[in-house]
Amino acid sequence: MKNTTTANTTSIPFQDFGGSGEVLHFAHANGFHPATYQQFLQPLTNNFRVIAVEHRPFWQAKPRITDDWEQIADDLIRFLEEQNLKNVIGIGHSLGAVATMFAAIKRPDLFKKIVLIEPVFLPAILITFFHLAPKSWRKHLNPLIKLTLKRRDVWDSTQEVYDAYRQKKFFAEISDEVLWDYLNSGLKKRSDGKMTLTYSKEWEAHFFSLAPKVWSKLQQLQTPVFGIRGENTDTLRADQWAKWKRLKPKHRFLEIENTGHLVPLEKPQFLAKEILAFLSE
Repeated sequence: MKNTTTANTTSIPFQDFGGSGEVLHFAHANGFHPATYQQFLQPLTNNFRVIAVEHRPFWQAKPRITDDWEQIADDLIRFLEEQNLKNVIGIGHSLGAVATMFAAIKRPDLFKKIVLIEPVFLPAILITFFHLAPKSWRKHLNPLIKLTLKRRDVWDSTQEVYDAYRQKKFFAEISDEVLWDYLNSGLKKRSDGKMTLTYSKEWEAHFFSLAPKVWSKLQQLQTPVFGIRGENTDTLRADQWAKWKRLKPKHRFLEIENTGHLVPLEKPQFLAKEILAFLSE
């Protein structure tokens, strides 16, 4: 993988994974650095030039009240404009999937096809509650907010984090290689020599406290779409998956067995192969 970034060509840092041909842009999930996805993205470089912006939490210290999921989409649009790119292949995971969808709705000229992996399509009633509730109450609607803010974020070494995370159920289906990609990109050394997160838990909780209004937006989407769900996901529920299929029957859909929300990290090569088949049509 080539290294980031270039203030000479864009104001937004990005990862260049190499490859040649049509440009494929990948938008990462909340809490993950793009380099976490190397095992998934590298096979795509055989057919495409693969790039990935680093979302705002990597280059802005604290979230502002205006920094919502739409802002991530606007950042992506600005990046593509600065790079003078159009008709790109857009792939996104979770937060990145929603941001890619929003960007394709606002600027359909920028995207040729999009692939939405485990987009955060919450039930409409829950979205309404989130937007009516004061922010201080939202932790009761989404327990991930409280859990994220309580999570440990300082360690003595990367090895210590690996030993702890290797035991976590959340990472149980992820290979050692992918877990090390996550840790090598997701940790940084502090001035006291200890390790901390490159993507702060305050930013991560901030996005968990927001519920994107997706269903009315989805109706506006005209770009060809490949929708992907992990069979055992706790994010894209079966009823919302069915609703998506009902609202957009012309979209292509794939549910991958024995995977969860982290499907691009759990079965990276398999997922890359399926996406390449879709893009070749």
